[in-house]
Amino acid sequence: MLRLPVSGLQVIIRQPTGAEDVFLQEMRGANAAVALELIGRLVRTVDGAPVDWREISVSDLETLLLVLRQATVGDLISTEVRCPAVGCEARVDVAFRIGEFLASRKANRPQRVKDLGDGKWFAVKDDGDGVEFRLPTGGDLLAIDGHPAPYRELGQRCIRPAGLTSASWRRAESAMEALAPRFSSILTGECPECGIAFECYFDALLFVLRELRSHAAGVYQDVHLLALHYKWPEQEILALPRNRRTAYVEMLGGGGMAA
Repeated sequence: MLRLPVSGLQVIIRQPTGAEDVFLQEMRGANAAVALELIGRLVRTVDGAPVDWREISVSDLETLLLVLRQATVGDLISTEVRCPAVGCEARVDVAFRIGEFLASRKANRPQRVKDLGDGKWFAVKDDGDGVEFRLPTGGDLLAIDGHPAPYRELGQRCIRPAGLTSASWRRAESAMEALAPRFSSILTGECPECGIAFECYFDALLFVLRELRSHAAGVYQDVHLLALHYKWPEQEILALPRNRRTAYVEMLGGGGMAA
């Protein structure tokens, strides 16, 4: 069971089956749409209450994706970037553990933030511009997909009124980050070859979807092998949780049929 950090919803995440693996391989829509559909398939509330995942904060959605990745692939995220230093361009490993990463970003309510009472909008106290904001949601991610200036468009959807000063805009962004920390963020590192400190952007949604798609790529081969050897119909094979399906395939590869 998992309690989401912003909404407080208690949810259960189930193991992907072959049906989700096929979905990941064949769905070619916007990443936000794929993520929301996948969450809708695999996540349910403890009490069974329906949830419109488009209304959930981006922070909660990124938490769900990272915990799903943790449960299906593992806790350690390891990727490789190129050193940005001119003349170096060495390959640099960037690694962190999901559990520690999630624990390092805790939601909190700053004293200067006031709930406006509708459950969505907040105000920054003592701000001369009267700045108000709401937390970005999955629906916002869908709306800004493909926009030429998505970051600016997201701010315009979630911060009001229009025409704020830069200082008020920054105060709103700071309050939003405190209430709902984003897990898509800047990571820092150091090149072991030239010693330069550098920054790289970690896009949680994009990274997790890319990894889940990669791990789902063997679903067609799995179905072929299990149907060939066990004569199971495709529908039954695709209904198996991924870990059980791959266990059967590994038994075949290890000579399990001979037993």
